[in-house]
Amino acid sequence: MKKFILTIPALLSLVLTILLFKGYGQKSIDLSYYLKNKAISQPAKDFYYHKFPASDDEKTFSIIDSLTTDNNSTRPFYLYLVSNMLKKSDGALAESLGNSCNTFLQSHPNQILEFLYTNRISSPEFIDLWAYAIAGEFMITCEGKENQCVTASFNKLLLKCKTDNKSLLRVFFKKIISKIH
Repeated sequence: MKKFILTIPALLSLVLTILLFKGYGQKSIDLSYYLKNKAISQPAKDFYYHKFPASDDEKTFSIIDSLTTDNNSTRPFYLYLVSNMLKKSDGALAESLGNSCNTFLQSHPNQILEFLYTNRISSPEFIDLWAYAIAGEFMITCEGKENQCVTASFNKLLLKCKTDNKSLLRVFFKKIISKIH
């Protein structure tokens, strides 16, 4: 019987591969997969193709509502679209997005952290946009007590987070705190 010997370079390569392609709840897929997917709504595809701007209308809200889809394989695309909506939102839409982003964070912390920090369709800009939107929601709902609300939220979410995501949660909450003024 042959012995299996794992060399240091082979071990490092294996570890790097595992770290880069770590299996998360939301599989990282190219955008073309979503655009061909029949489970993605037509308004979502239309928004992606810039056929209409995000505003406080039914089509936009249907995309935002799809954050809570039970379909884990399509959710990253909706997260991507909402992240892009955050770039140009103001007024009623910005308030609605802030509320939706915070609600999503509170109910799905692992999914948003994994999307923002590890999904290849995400971008570093999205982290700032989500942090700003959530900070705005804390400033609205906890006026004068933002630090207490942020701390309570962080502590609650720390209990919900997978061990691998706890450090990401800390980093993300530091970003949120930096956006509160």
